[in-house]
Amino acid sequence: MDILELAGYAPLKQLIESAQSGDVNAQYNLGVLYFDGKDAPQDYMEAAKWYGAAADQGDRQAQFNLGLMFYRGIGLPQNYEYAYQLFELAANQGDERAQQGMNAILTEAPADIAAKIKAHTQTQLN
Repeated sequence: MDILELAGYAPLKQLIESAQSGDVNAQYNLGVLYFDGKDAPQDYMEAAKWYGAAADQGDRQAQFNLGLMFYRGIGLPQNYEYAYQLFELAANQGDERAQQGMNAILTEAPADIAAKIKAHTQTQLN
């Protein structure tokens, strides 16, 4: 028996094994569990790790959630540029919240960062 089972987290152990084998749904769900801290110890770095793994596989919910962590600076350094990129990936898949997040960043970010984001977006369009 390992430490997760001893702590009463046997389902978490199974989820971790699935996530480690590349299951995008398990990766996203682990992100949620670690973020919320309800059925797993709250750990924002672990949440970001698993959201990132799912986001890399194109999961729009994970892209949005990780973007939100960077946007708000929850457990990670606030990074408007990276948050915008993640929101953009999710928005391109139809996530309306992500589009709202992109707009919020352009409104709230310091002028130099907003200008850099706009310039990068324009470069991609050309």
